[in-house]
Formats: sequence, C-alpha cells, structure tokens
Amino acid sequence: MQTPLSSKVKGALGSLGSLVTSAQRQRTPAESPAGPGSRQPYTDHYNFQLLATQKDIDTLRECQDREAAQTARWQVYQQKGALPPKDELKKLCRKGVPPALREWVWMEVSGATRRRQQHHSSYFAAMARIGKHESPFASQIELDLPRTFPANEWVQSEQGQVALRRVLCAFAKHKADVGYCQGLNYIAAMLLLAMGHDDEKAFWLLASLIDDDSEGILYQDMFASNLSGTHVEMRSLWELVQAKLPRLAAHLQAIKCDISILATDWFMCLFATTLPSETVTRVWDALFNEGPKLLFRCALALLKLHEGLLLAKQDPGELLQALRTASAESYDRDQLLKVAFGQVGSLPMTTIRRYRKQSQQQVDHEMAMRETNKNLQRALREGFVMPPDEVHVLRDAELESDAREEARARGAWGHKLEVLSEKAKETVGKGKERLMHMTRAGSQGQIGGGPGTAAEPQPAA
Repeated sequence: MQTPLSSKVKGALGSLGSLVTSAQRQRTPAESPAGPGSRQPYTDHYNFQLLATQKDIDTLRECQDREAAQTARWQVYQQKGALPPKDELKKLCRKGVPPALREWVWMEVSGATRRRQQHHSSYFAAMARIGKHESPFASQIELDLPRTFPANEWVQSEQGQVALRRVLCAFAKHKADVGYCQGLNYIAAMLLLAMGHDDEKAFWLLASLIDDDSEGILYQDMFASNLSGTHVEMRSLWELVQAKLPRLAAHLQAIKCDISILATDWFMCLFATTLPSETVTRVWDALFNEGPKLLFRCALALLKLHEGLLLAKQDPGELLQALRTASAESYDRDQLLKVAFGQVGSLPMTTIRRYRKQSQQQVDHEMAMRETNKNLQRALREGFVMPPDEVHVLRDAELESDAREEARARGAWGHKLEVLSEKAKETVGKGKERLMHMTRAGSQGQIGGGPGTAAEPQPAA
C-alpha cells in the first residue's frame, strides 16, 4: 500500500486542529462523567488541564518520581560541565531527563548550543523582528497563534503568544526555504514550555531539528512546500509496519486505511498533538540524542501497544478515532518507551536509510510526473500543439497508476516526458512574451481597438 502524494498527507495535516481538540488534554472539567472510575481535573507539569482517572494520575506521579530519581546521576555531569560518555548518555536519555535539567541536556545533545555560538548574540532577535515584518508567512503564523494548544493557559497568555510569534517568525526568516507550515506551531509551543518559556533556546532547538539537509535532526524536506520528506517518511514507516506488524499491515490494507492518515501528525508535530505533554517530552529526551529513529520506534510502539484494538475496527474512521483516544491517554510513558526500545526489535539506521532511499526515488519520480503533467496541460491550454505520435505520452501521464509509475521510473519514456515538459515550459514562456508584446503594441495603437486602446492582459497561468 503506497501513499498517494499530497492528498492524503495534506489532508491529514489539515486536520491537526481537530486532533488537538479531540485529545484528552483539551477536555474541560464539565465533560467529566460521574461514578466509579470517573475522570477528575488534573494539571500536568506543563500546565495542561487533563481529565484523568485516579489510576492515570497515580501513573503520572510514578513516572515523575522515576524521572526525578535520575537527577543525581545527571547533576554529576552537569557540575562538570560535560555530558556523560556516549553509552551512558543514551541510557540516561532513554530513562528520562528530569524537567529541571532539560534545558541544559537538550541544548547540548541537539547541537543547539553550538549553533547558537556560531551566530551573533543578537541573531535571534534580528530574525524575529525581520520575520515578523517581512516574512510572507507572518499572516499565517498570526492566524495559528490562538489555535495552538488553546487549553494551555500560558501558551494562550499574552506572554506565550508573543514568545511563540517570535520563535516562528525568526525561524521563517532563518530557514526561508521552509518558512512556516502548520505543525511547526505545536513543536515550537512545546519547546517553549520545556525550555521554561525561553524563546531563544526554543528557536535554536527548532533550528536543530529542521535545518540544513546534512545538519538537521529530522529528515530533509519534511516541511518543504510539497511535503516530499513527509511522503518519504510515511512510505518508510509503512515498510516497517509490514515487516514488524504484518497482521496489522494486512488489516489496514484490507480496510483501505492508509498509514499516512494515522501517522502524518506524529511525524510533523513530533507527537505533540498526539501524546500527553509529559510523554511527549520523554520521547523528545531520546529524539534529540538519537535522532529520527525515535519517531519510527514510537510510531511502531503505539501501533503495537494498541494492535488488538485496531484489529477489531473494520472502518478506517473508527480505527483512527480509537487510536487517537488511546494515544491521548498514554500517560504511562515508561510503558511506551519500554515497548519502543524493548519490543519493537532491532531497528538500525541502515534499514531506515534503505527504505528512505527507495521511497525517495518513488516520491521524486511521482512529483516529476505531476509537474510534467501540469506543464503539459498548461501548454495545451496556451496553444502548444503536440505531434500526433506524442499524444499518447500525455494520456499515459494522466492515467498512470502508482504501480506503473514505479515500473517506468527510469528509461526512454521518462526521458521523453522530461523533454516534453521542457517544451511545455518553453511554449508557456514564449506565449507570455508574445502576450506582453501584443499588450505593449496595443497601448501604442498598433493592434485592434483603435488608438490608445490596450489589449486586455490575461492572468498568468
């Protein structure tokens, strides 16, 4: 089962707001049912208002106690001003970083401190100021600020909105080829909460996650305008689901439930709209140290933990809602990480890279095919005449299925499409030049309508 480009990934991304609304953290105390086992209001470490059972609250507190017990081990290294050795660091991050030490640990293991030191001390402030006034994404950022974690008091406060705006506008200017897309607001907000509301640290952590292809923690182009990197990650995850959870994979295929519908927001929001906030930061403890492999491990862990529940659902909508609810109530972060590290099985980066490589080739080809088809259609509308012996190429481009795309990804046929695409672009360009010439001539009284009558300019294709 391959993920069709754009439609499903963008559709899943477009529903992020509803995901947060339906999550456990967004419920209000008035919704709490009465009776045994009823839920009660509870405020977690990051000031999210939860409705949780007493068992859930006890679980949260037990996890907090276990994280706090790691404080002494971390402080030994903090006092020395150096991180633990590599193997010890991995173990400690997997067991959880105490909240009070996350600023230091995350900034160090992610490389954010190093990035910050490579720039002028006023770099963040300058980027935030310029981004607010000059970035083409500033208006969209402004729209999304009040939509970001609406139930979190600090995020919705004036201070929180100002800080979130600064981080997002600074990043939009710093990483202009990405700019901003929905999903980054949730990541930035969680970073602000975890960094004690320090907007500059949140910015540098965001830059460490999504930066140069060879430098950023996340896979390249995940947040590009065409979301090509996200398409690659979804296909790679599907390969892993088929290998690690074959029964569930077969079930998803049988009910026509695409993996991108379930997991796009997991990757684009780094689980910030999926899991309780204290579970999110626990996942990020390891993510900043070990990289994107953690996203695959946690995705597989969630599916494995709730496999029985998902196998019982025969409708994609019901399956999605059941998984959302179960994920939003994943208060036992120790259990989730135990499954991710202990029960998912071996998951070397070489395997992920192999899946990424083949997925990237498929995505690149499909995107090229889509661009070619778009150019050909535009050229035909603007007067490009295709020789009869080449008409079948356009027909094939329109009708080609995912299977045929992969089979014909290379060879003379693909080259011919590339040539035709260039022809189409050239034709469109010449047509626009001719139109501009006619417009100028008309304004000088040289064509139709008499002196002083300009030809009506047509909108650019």
